[in-house]
This record gives sequence, C-alpha cells and structure tokens, in this order.
Amino acid sequence: MVGLIFSVFSLMMLSGPMMWELRLWYLMFMTFVCLKYLSVDVWGLVYVNHFCCDSMSGMLVVLSLWISGLMLLASNYSVLYMKNKSGMFSITVLGLCMVVVLYFLCTHVMYFYIFFEISLIPTLMLIIGWGYQPERLQAGMYMMLYTITASLPLLVSLIMLSNLYYSFNMCLIYYLNCVDVLSSVNVLWFLGVMGAFLVKLPMFSVHLWLPKAHVEAPIAGSMILAGVLLKLGGYGIMRMLSVYFLNEMVFSKALIVLCLWGGVITAVICVGQSDIKSLIAYSSVGHMGVMLAGSLGKFMWGWEGAMLMMISHGFCSSGLFCLANLMYEKLKSRSLFLCGGMINVNPTMCLWWFLFCIANMGAPPFVNLISEVMLFCSMYLYSSWFVLVILLMVFLGGLYNLVMFVNTQHGGIMGFMNTSFVNVCSEYLLLLLHFYPMLFFMLNIGYLNKVIMF
Repeated sequence: MVGLIFSVFSLMMLSGPMMWELRLWYLMFMTFVCLKYLSVDVWGLVYVNHFCCDSMSGMLVVLSLWISGLMLLASNYSVLYMKNKSGMFSITVLGLCMVVVLYFLCTHVMYFYIFFEISLIPTLMLIIGWGYQPERLQAGMYMMLYTITASLPLLVSLIMLSNLYYSFNMCLIYYLNCVDVLSSVNVLWFLGVMGAFLVKLPMFSVHLWLPKAHVEAPIAGSMILAGVLLKLGGYGIMRMLSVYFLNEMVFSKALIVLCLWGGVITAVICVGQSDIKSLIAYSSVGHMGVMLAGSLGKFMWGWEGAMLMMISHGFCSSGLFCLANLMYEKLKSRSLFLCGGMINVNPTMCLWWFLFCIANMGAPPFVNLISEVMLFCSMYLYSSWFVLVILLMVFLGGLYNLVMFVNTQHGGIMGFMNTSFVNVCSEYLLLLLHFYPMLFFMLNIGYLNKVIMF
C-alpha cells in the first residue's frame, strides 16, 4: 500500500503532455482497489446484471488498469513525434482497456464472446497506426486471421452449450451443472470452446502471429499484448474449464505434452534470436505454455500457479519490453549484436536489465519463482516423466535470459554509440512500477487460497 501511494503521488507530481491521462488511469485503479473492502471473504464481489467480480477476475482487472496506465507513461515521448495522432492514441488505449475490463467482468456468454472479439480492433489499430515498419500490415493480418479463424467454432460451441443448459449465465451454469449434460461434452466441443483461447494465449503451434505482432508493434502495443491480451486466453481457458467442466482427458494429456514440448522448443529459439523484442516474445510463448499445462492438470497447485504466472508474467514481460524500447530510442537498434557494452555507459539501466532478466528466469526473491515452483510441482504430480522436461526448461530459461543480459550489457562498445545515455525520472518510475509488484506480491501469496470461481 505504501508503494501504491508513492507511485500515485509521483505521477501527480510529473508534468508532460499526457500526464492527465495517467492521473485518470490511476484514479480508476485506486477506485477499483477500494472495492477490496466491500467483502471479507472475496474482495470486490460486485454483481450488477451480467457483470460479476470475483478474486480471479479482480486480479486481472487490476493488472489491466495498472499496465494501461504504464502504457501511457511509456509512450509519453514516442507518441509526441505524431502530434496529430496523440489524442487518437489516448482514445485507443482507453477503448482497449474498457473492453478488456468488461471482458473480465462478464458473466453472460454472448457478452463474454463479444468483448473477447472486440479487443482485436483497438489492438490492430495500435499495431497499424503506431508501428515502426511497413511489415506491421502483415503482422496485423496474421493476428486477425488466427483470431477470427478460431473464433467462429467458439461462438457455435457456446450457443450450443447454452442451449443444452437452458441458460446463457455462467454463474447459473456453474452452480446448476448437470451430469446428463456433462456426458454429451465431447472432444469436438472441447476443441471448439478452447480453440480461440488457445490461439489468444497463444499455445505452441498457433503462436506465429505473436512474435510478428510484438516486433512490429509500438511500445504500448507490446506492453498491452504481453501484459494483458495474452491473459484473455488464459482467463478464458480457466473460466470455461470451471464453468462447463470440460474434462476431455485424452485431449488434455495431448495438450499438456504439446505445451511442455513447445516450451522447450521456444526456449531453444530464444537462444538463437538476435532481435531483443522477438526474444522476449518467444519467451512469453514458453511461459504461457507452462501456465496452460498447469491449468489443464486439474491440480489446485497448478491452478493457483497458473493464475500467479499470468500476474507475474504480465509485469515482467511488459517491463522487459519497456527496457528494449528505452534501448531502441537511444541506439535506434534492437540487435543483440549491436547493443553491447551498455554497462560502461549506463550502469543504472544495467541494474534494471539484471533485475528483470533474473525475474524472467524465475529466480528469488520474485513472485515468478513461486509460480514456477507451483506449476512444476503440479506437472511432476501429473506424471513423473515430466521432470526431465522441467529440468531442461529451467536450464534453457536461464540460458536465454543470460544470453540476452550478457550480449546487451557486456563486451565492447560499438563505434556508433555517440548518442546521449541520460535517463529521465519518468523512465525510472516506469521500471519501478513494473518491478515492485513482482517483489512485494510475495508478501501476499496467501491471497491465492481465496481465488475461487465466482
């Protein structure tokens, strides 16, 4: 709470062209956090018609508001070069955050689907409107084709399941689940309901749109993609599994094996990457694969670890993208081969790189460690053979983070580095607001015991 008050006070004291939007975001954030005191058992329990806030959706709403405010802070200077688009940028971020928050709070099946699909539009606007290179059109097309292709089976499956239950309200379906209906849920419905969320997560083998979108997106697009939009898929999977009791065990085993194997493959790909943003994007695929495997394992530790992985990954991956953007703004390059020796010219940023790299590999004292321990333990309980894959993933995760840190911070200084490396206070504040939630959430790990489904 002290850190929260400090961050809001710091933002109130800053001045700049987009500071009024930041103050608005954090006032919204403080208002939502105050809902914690409405209930003792489940914080923020609010039910109005088709909207409900429980512990799981409440955590993700807070994450969305937090990352959205940091998006404006990170884009405070890069958007200034497009003065005629700065107002449109704020409106796009506002619209995207509203859609995401409504998606997390929805209990009506059709509204749930509609807000899930509408989130694609402002994301596409961010990539195409404020991207850096002409390839952003191809990245937007990839994202649209993957999402729209998998969304039609989701719509058909949700309508058919709702007709079987005679209700479109997920709260009612959860409490009045019928055994007769459960017997008719087969592998086709399992794939139909899960397909769109697996693409949005994304699961390995349907992840090709994510690295392209990250590389071509501006800093705000990368932050919202890594911090919030990937959680749309994770939240949808966990919510559908809890509401409809989708227990297609044979296909769940195949998905778990594919996720863990994909985590190993993406870690190997990360080691060979030369683009910093592409490396961070592929690492997100690996982390989300472990999260999906833990949630499909049907263990409570896996469920809580998956929830905690989404929160910790949102802060850590978004912070790494901010660091990559700060380096790009000063050097005009994201190549690991050109950005060497930064410790000699900017040791303070080297410290931030070190902290976020060790957080990304799951080292103490960050909350990422707790999430990975929970997920790996649940995978070991599911099958003892997975311990070999887990050890390989831990080794490769440390390897590619070490490669990224050593290549950017150590070595010789390139001859073209004649630019200024002076950092301003807003950049340090941006990194601090990503850093301390990962650190101080360790003090409230017991909160996960209260994560319930509605």
